Amino acid sequence: MKIKPGFKIILSVAMFTCSLFHSNLCSAQNDTIKVMVYNVLNWGNLCQGPMAPSYPQLKEIVQFANADIIGLDKMECVKTSPSDVNGIQSPYFPDTILSECLNAAYPARYTWCPFTDASRCAGATSQLLFYDQSKLGYVSTTVMYYGDEDFDLFKLYYKKFMFASPDTTFLYVILCHTFSSSSSSVVRDGQDSTVMNKVRTMFGHTPNLIYMGDFNTRESDEPGYKYITQTTDTNYVLNDPPFHPDNKIAYPAIWHSGNTYQAYFTTTTRISTLPNSCGTTGGGKDWYDHILISPWLVNGTNNLTYVKNSYTTIGNDGKRGGISVNDNTTNGVNTSAPANVLNDLFTFSDKYPVMITLVANPILAVENIMSEPGSIKVNNPVGNNLIIHFASFLNRKNVTMELYDVCGRKLSESTINVDNTTISTNISLTPGIYFVHFTTGGYSTTVKIVKE
Repeated sequence: MKIKPGFKIILSVAMFTCSLFHSNLCSAQNDTIKVMVYNVLNWGNLCQGPMAPSYPQLKEIVQFANADIIGLDKMECVKTSPSDVNGIQSPYFPDTILSECLNAAYPARYTWCPFTDASRCAGATSQLLFYDQSKLGYVSTTVMYYGDEDFDLFKLYYKKFMFASPDTTFLYVILCHTFSSSSSSVVRDGQDSTVMNKVRTMFGHTPNLIYMGDFNTRESDEPGYKYITQTTDTNYVLNDPPFHPDNKIAYPAIWHSGNTYQAYFTTTTRISTLPNSCGTTGGGKDWYDHILISPWLVNGTNNLTYVKNSYTTIGNDGKRGGISVNDNTTNGVNTSAPANVLNDLFTFSDKYPVMITLVANPILAVENIMSEPGSIKVNNPVGNNLIIHFASFLNRKNVTMELYDVCGRKLSESTINVDNTTISTNISLTPGIYFVHFTTGGYSTTVKIVKE
């Protein structure tokens, strides 16, 4: 074996303590992705009054939520470009939201996804998705439904896995605002089934997929909602976290009356027509806004995993049935958010935002970058001796070898001139699990080793 000059092994006690016996240190390394969706009640059409006061309200809500993906649905219809004759709000409105609200809360953190208007603003509303550009990258937008308004599927990728690239780990987000009526309707059920039928044509099974927004459902047996969450076709079922995997409540469920499900109520934040007559009054009484997730996200199949019990209705302490979000006298003080945020939720919209948390596991990520597993094999180290077996097609090639600990931190990098099918090298490791990543040209593979 010939190793090119400049090869250095980066060793430190701190970097090598992450092993099976110290996995708690690794958990601190795992990144999270918080996902929030918020019905903003036709924001932009001035029903709530002048726009200027609303910017700091949304800023404070965003600052409190600290989400990495933010879906704003039921916005006043935004022009997709300066030449869009159907839109109402300026095509620069998303940039104003960034400067006055999201990036005002967290400077330079967010950007927005391109969106569609195949509906030609028929319903006067748009859905916009913003994301943390340091964690996520944008790939594409696909319209899944159009009629009164567009439901778009946004394809993102996660940037932070080792060996990350746009084809590493995708996350798909569908943002919706369905037709509102007091009972299940042909329109609303048709919207749900149209979206899910298109998912079936696009994927052999649901990938890392989130379907979120205001579904306007009153109960779990509505055909549209049931088609998404309770279908017998397990390749395409989506999970509503409080039902599964959190297992806090069970189907069937009727949530448009009584207080049984008040911890999940997203309508309404207001008991009366104050501070304005927009939206619905009466306090908490319905659960319209949901974040539905695929089995891959439940099970962590593809590097992103739903954090169990992370589903949250922001500002709802479970005692808001029939009262306002900032009512601190009827059912006690609402301590689920700061007083200023509760007041913002009361004023800005009649809906509560909902949020979940995903965790990104860098250890699992290596499974997706194996292009030809078995072409390079590595014996578990004996002492300081590491033996590597190369397939014959790699003879006379320069192979880059990178060593990572179980936390996903790079410990070393070298270039090997393969002049034999079996090569031995010395490397000093403390007991634990490690990953060795090999690349040459367009080929890559990763193997796990265990140092006793």
